[in-house]
Amino acid sequence: MASRGPSATTTLPIAIAIAVAMSVLANGLCPTQCRCDDESLRASCAYAGLEVVPIQLNPEIRHLDLSNNRVANIHLSFGFYGNLESLDLTSNAIHTLGSDNFVFQKNLATLNVSNNAVRALAKNSLQGLDSLKELNLASNNISDMDEQAFKSTSDLEILNLSDNSLTSLPEGLLRNLHKIRTLILNRNSLLEIPTDNLALAPSLENVDLSDNLIQELDRSSLPSLPSLVSLNLANNVIRNIADDAFDRLPDILRLDLSGNNLTSVPTAALARLNVLSHLTLDRNPLGSLKAAGFRNLFELRSLELNDCAIESVHARAFADNVNLERISLDGNRGLKELPARVLFGARYLKWVSLRRCSLSTLQPTQFPVDGLSLLRVGGNPLVCNCSVHWLWNVIRAEERRNESRLELDTRDIICTDEEFAGKALIALSEGSLRCRLSPLYLSLSAAGCLAATATILVLIAHLTRSKRKKRAPYAAPNRPEFLVYVGRNNDELDKNGESYSRRLLTRNEETPYDTPRGKTPGQRSPQSQDANIYETPKYAKPNNSRHETESSYAQQTEEGVYAVADVTDLRDEPPEVLSLYRMQSPAVPRSNAHRVDYGYDYEYDYDYEPPLPQKPHVVFV
Repeated sequence: MASRGPSATTTLPIAIAIAVAMSVLANGLCPTQCRCDDESLRASCAYAGLEVVPIQLNPEIRHLDLSNNRVANIHLSFGFYGNLESLDLTSNAIHTLGSDNFVFQKNLATLNVSNNAVRALAKNSLQGLDSLKELNLASNNISDMDEQAFKSTSDLEILNLSDNSLTSLPEGLLRNLHKIRTLILNRNSLLEIPTDNLALAPSLENVDLSDNLIQELDRSSLPSLPSLVSLNLANNVIRNIADDAFDRLPDILRLDLSGNNLTSVPTAALARLNVLSHLTLDRNPLGSLKAAGFRNLFELRSLELNDCAIESVHARAFADNVNLERISLDGNRGLKELPARVLFGARYLKWVSLRRCSLSTLQPTQFPVDGLSLLRVGGNPLVCNCSVHWLWNVIRAEERRNESRLELDTRDIICTDEEFAGKALIALSEGSLRCRLSPLYLSLSAAGCLAATATILVLIAHLTRSKRKKRAPYAAPNRPEFLVYVGRNNDELDKNGESYSRRLLTRNEETPYDTPRGKTPGQRSPQSQDANIYETPKYAKPNNSRHETESSYAQQTEEGVYAVADVTDLRDEPPEVLSLYRMQSPAVPRSNAHRVDYGYDYEYDYDYEPPLPQKPHVVFV
């Protein structure tokens, strides 16, 4: 009996199954945990819980994301995908890249193996990656690399080896990286700058050496890097920077020295960076900013000085930084004041942050408020009086605008003075922002005024007394004069002389004249040969009691009268009397005589030794 062949109904399902299988093999089957896009040739299997690389994806795929899985081994896993351009293996459990696992990835340009457990980089680990431009090996545990690990990656431009366990780089590691632009070596344990390797890569534009253990920068630390524009040395232990440390970095634009142990601004070293535009010195114990501390940095645009223990800022600290646009001095708790116009030289200043300092007051003369787009001053112990009235006005003005021109941290600007402690500045009324003088200040001011007044009075008295003492002595008149001796009253000539003297005196009504007061007629002084004193009656010292004085005077002295006259012309008229003198002969012995105080400024005596003349005579003086 002949056997029967398969029926048509049996053959059709088999054909359909074969067709479906062939279609799956041709186009790939996207796992349920993945998302695939055949048009863009992308597949994402991130967070899919995969332990191995899937092999059933579209063989033509170009972008594959396998991040955040549990893949531990990539041995011969990518042989099916020869057209890959980017591969992301971030956050898996990969311990090694092995050898020759990427030999078929001739088009791969981006490889990210960060945040795995790779410990070493072998000679052939990257074999076949001829088109690789970006390699990210950050956050592994790499402590050993073969010096020829990058021999096949001559097109590499970005190499990230951050957050590993490197203490140094093997000699010649970067020799074949002729196009490298960015080298990231932060968060390792480098004890010094890898100078020799950097010298092999003159194409470098960005170097990140932050978070290492570098202690100093000398002249040989940084090789010639003519293309370098950014250097990050933050969070090392740098204490000293040689004056010529940056001499071979002519085009550097950004320099980060934050988090080191610099006790002063490295002015001399920075002055060589003529085109530097961004400088960060946060978290260095600088203490103070001296005059022209940032000398020659005329192109500086941004300056960060946060948490630097700054206590004083010189008025000319930023004198050369005329193009400064942004400055931050946050967290300098010892900074209690800023000098006036300290930032007025920065003509393009837009951004000022002075948060968390110890500023009790702020002045609009410290920076050009009108040109700012951001001002942050919260966290300062402000005394809310007339000194911050301008700030109150600025805040109110910005609140009234439809679109704020100036960004302010308004809610953080809190008063700390006794009267308004804990209140926001903006919550106060304008009338409360007044300056009050304390009783102590008023008392000190009053005492100061009294002291100043007393000093002025004492000075005036001293100058007046000195002026009197320095007056010129008596000088003889500049026109001829003569003295007419009148004589004693018991002589006839004396009477004629007195009469003549009176006639002379009548011509000058302003000259006072006292009749000579002498002793009784005929009485002569036994001391007539003693010194005679001529005294002008109009300057005679006044007495309290005229009667007492005349009586006492008559008992002590013997007097004669002289008239002083102008003898310029004696043809017809008697000469003009200028003054009258009285001669006194003290009754007391010469040995007991003392100089008489006449009460006028010019004290001078005329001593006349010979006896008094017995007849009128003329004396020319």
